Amino acid sequence: MTDIILVDYPGASRAAVAGLQEMFTHTVRLLEREDRELITLTTVTAKALPDVPVKAVILPPAFGNTRYLTPSKTVTLWLRNCEESSVMASACAGAFYLGAAGLLEGHRVTTHWALEQTLRDAVPNATVDIGEILIHDGRIITAGGLLSWVDLALELISQLCGPEIMREVGRHFVVDTGRREQRYYSAFTPPIQHGDDPITQAQALIERTFTAPIRISELARTVALTERTFLRRFERATGHTPLAYVQHLRIQSAQRGLENTNAAIDQIAYAVGYENVNAFRKLFKRHTGLSPSQYRQRLRR
Repeated sequence: MTDIILVDYPGASRAAVAGLQEMFTHTVRLLEREDRELITLTTVTAKALPDVPVKAVILPPAFGNTRYLTPSKTVTLWLRNCEESSVMASACAGAFYLGAAGLLEGHRVTTHWALEQTLRDAVPNATVDIGEILIHDGRIITAGGLLSWVDLALELISQLCGPEIMREVGRHFVVDTGRREQRYYSAFTPPIQHGDDPITQAQALIERTFTAPIRISELARTVALTERTFLRRFERATGHTPLAYVQHLRIQSAQRGLENTNAAIDQIAYAVGYENVNAFRKLFKRHTGLSPSQYRQRLRR
């Protein structure tokens, strides 16, 4: 049985493919040093997919293209035909290959935060959660950001070789082997190409005035809709209630303030529209997973 197949699909990131090869090469060195059973990583293209059982398959991220949106049918059929015991792993846009193969149905998965809605549309029966860097759900392992192939490699090494080998690999490459979260880095990018012009107008108005108190009745009147119709269409078009939409914009603005200024946290809270600083702190942590001070410490250089 081949241990790991790395699929070098058209448009795959060169850095990811080479990096994964190097991480697993070092893993093999560690296994040899300890006289343990070795693992193999074989890199293949769509033209040379193996007809043998595999323990795990990796779909790396893409870079600088959208070719992952039309995955190779040869690859997706091969993925579908892999044994049910095989672990299927993807980083970033690689998830679209697993989705096209029908392997994400019913699973909780992640991808790059900017691809959240696109993956939701492609695989409506999957639960897409872009808050985390890595999600392990049964035999499906998905990782989020463009460099999340590092997290993915560490997870597979831990599964196949044990956590002690994984930590040794992390030490060698000087990477954090603890769990990270993608929501530290994600940006709020609501859909605007939904075709509902009054809601697009409302979005533009909210984005200009989000620091002021939100009044649903005024928003609805401005775009010539009843309040009830406005609420229904706004959530259908954007995936958020108007209140949640405003909160996302305020928190994102606060993140930029924490990253780029030395302003006190209460000043930033007031500037983005929160008079109650304690409420702001709770909302900020709910959205980002970090307190404002932790966020500033982690994201600033």
